[in-house]
Amino acid sequence: MIKTWSRRSTISPDFVGHTFAVHNGNKFIPVYVTEFMVGHKLGEFAPTRQFKGHSKKD
Repeated sequence: MIKTWSRRSTISPDFVGHTFAVHNGNKFIPVYVTEFMVGHKLGEFAPTRQFKGHSKKD
C-alpha cells in the first residue's frame, strides 16, 4: 500500500492493480486502482465530506 497526501495526482496505467492510501483530510482511505480509473485523479475516489442526512421536520 502506497501512502499519499497528493489527491491531485493523475492515475496512470502504471498504477493499475496497486492500492493507494489517499488522505481525505482526516484519515487515509484505501483506493484500489482499476483500469477504468486511468486518467482520473486520486482524490476523486477518497471523499472528504460525509453526508449525515437532512434534518427531519416535526
